[in-house]
Amino acid sequence: MASNQNKLQIDINALSEQEHEFLEKIKKYYSDRPDWNVFSNYWLKEGQKIWGGMQKREVVNLPVFLICQDLEVRLGIEQGKTRLPDYRDELVALIDKEFDSHYQFCRKAGIAQDTLSRILNKRREPSLNMLKIILHALGYEISFQKKNRR
Repeated sequence: MASNQNKLQIDINALSEQEHEFLEKIKKYYSDRPDWNVFSNYWLKEGQKIWGGMQKREVVNLPVFLICQDLEVRLGIEQGKTRLPDYRDELVALIDKEFDSHYQFCRKAGIAQDTLSRILNKRREPSLNMLKIILHALGYEISFQKKNRR
């Protein structure tokens, strides 16, 4: 997400005909540069026709979901209504991918929901120990990576 090494490549040739039609509709709507919130509501509502009965953790990994999410972020940044993602966004994505709820995650991690909420909403910086606890519950660990120079 945040680094160039985490770029996701999606083979759109592997999408179903229904998914291709959905993406064409979404791209056309996106090209009109609607309000960020309006676009978000639009693609999520339209997407329900494709993934309606699926589990949240399945939906967030669908290529069409990821493409629409990317378009939404680009539009939000362009309109000054959102920011580039940071590590908190990556934590939310990992939690949402692996758990049905933040409550379920907090129970596994052994942390209070209000603590996680304050961290994810930028009202609290996690200590190194707290970050290690969160990452351990997700099956990750901290490592060092050299910054890319632009």
